[in-house]
Amino acid sequence: MGDAVIDFDNVSFSYGTQTEGSLRNINFKVKEGEFILLTGQSGSGKTTVTRLINGLIPHFFEGVLTGTVKVLGSDIKTITPGEMGKNIASIFQNPRSQFFTTNSTKEVAFALENYGIDRDEMIDRVNCAFHDLEAENLMDRDMFSLSSGEKQKIAIIAAKTLNPKIYVFDEPSANLDIHSIIKLKKIMEWLKKQGHTVIVSEHRLFYLKNLVDKCLIMKDGKIDRELKKNDIDNLNDSDIRAYKLRTFKLSNIKYELKDNLIVNKQNADFKVENLSFSYDVNHSVLSNCNLEGNFGETVAIVGHNGNGKTTLGKIMSGLLKARSGQFFIEGKYTKQKNLYKSVYFVMQDADYQLYSDSVVSELMLSSMNSIKQNDEKIENAITLLNISSFRNRHPQSLSGGQKQRVTIAAAIASNKKILIFDEPTSGLDYENMKIVSEAINALRKKGILIFVISHDLEFLSRVATKAVFIENNTVSKRINLKKSDEFETIKRFLLQSEGYEE
Repeated sequence: MGDAVIDFDNVSFSYGTQTEGSLRNINFKVKEGEFILLTGQSGSGKTTVTRLINGLIPHFFEGVLTGTVKVLGSDIKTITPGEMGKNIASIFQNPRSQFFTTNSTKEVAFALENYGIDRDEMIDRVNCAFHDLEAENLMDRDMFSLSSGEKQKIAIIAAKTLNPKIYVFDEPSANLDIHSIIKLKKIMEWLKKQGHTVIVSEHRLFYLKNLVDKCLIMKDGKIDRELKKNDIDNLNDSDIRAYKLRTFKLSNIKYELKDNLIVNKQNADFKVENLSFSYDVNHSVLSNCNLEGNFGETVAIVGHNGNGKTTLGKIMSGLLKARSGQFFIEGKYTKQKNLYKSVYFVMQDADYQLYSDSVVSELMLSSMNSIKQNDEKIENAITLLNISSFRNRHPQSLSGGQKQRVTIAAAIASNKKILIFDEPTSGLDYENMKIVSEAINALRKKGILIFVISHDLEFLSRVATKAVFIENNTVSKRINLKKSDEFETIKRFLLQSEGYEE
């Protein structure tokens, strides 16, 4: 490893009157070829640091910047975004926010076209980038048909065409299942071996343990602690909790739910029988699925990407029409078009479910009644999800984790008896994952039936009372959860054949 390629010298930054995400007297250096992890609670300043490295601050985000940030030897205030883009690649939490075309190969070539690269060289670079990352199968694909993991890979391939010296990742695993996270890890390993400097801002830490050279734990806009590789290896559970971090070891996750009372009924409160679904006659997404749940339970729906979990959730809430199947609520046959009256579905991507101009009005919209009639219900939801501090802000001005909590609060305000959450903890730090877990447990104790579609083992260990396994496009197994041995079944299922090593 050579000279410093990133140098923060007494750096402070504030977004006008907004305190969240501000930095206070930051000092650190990154050497060429180092792999740096930025972690800490939401709002601690991690993303602000990445924006200073890639030049989004000061060129796109306004604010007050003091001190000096040098990247590759130059002050960021003096370099144009175009020049920075040649040497610094950015991969955002939601890659689709940085795409400009609808075709994967054209997207990978887009930056080269903007820099005026010769056509023959451009074709060669695009082909080499797909080849180097073993992604020829992603060439010339419709961008809308790609999974979250595939979209992220396209963003990395597009960056690779410019052969940047520095790669900056902001919450790269937030929308990925464990299978895709392991693939992401392998790409990061490859980048590190090629000598690139890699900066990762992240909450989910388990896949990074063997890659990190230095970990910077941020708190209230400062670097609270710097960990070297040996320090990370020696962290114990009390250290992790003291710094409010997600775990570095999945093997440390144990089943934590203490008050799980198995609900046994002759006729389940909600029942799905023989459900099948396909988008066309040649592509079956779900086949002959049977599952059930009772009020006062939290049922985890687990499985790998592409096996129809989200599709199942949308059908159960009446958002998609099944090809065949029957639905029963409290023993009564329910037409699929009437499911929405009892079931509320919270999407993984919060942006698709935020319509109003403030958090409070968003919850009012969900409750479908006047503020007088629902004031107490809305206030309880706001308190439960800890969103009072931004209750009057526009939902689109919030961070990804804050938006996630708003959509969950909206589900609570809807007063539906059955709630389905699709990856409710994606992009959440440890503390906010705990808040969401506690909210779901509180709802369960009030007699709500909850389904959670999730790959987040830390979250599932805190909330799940039952588990349904989706495999080969159908429900392959159902288990009750009472102790750690049963929870280990979920861990083994999600990690099977993934090549995960600690």
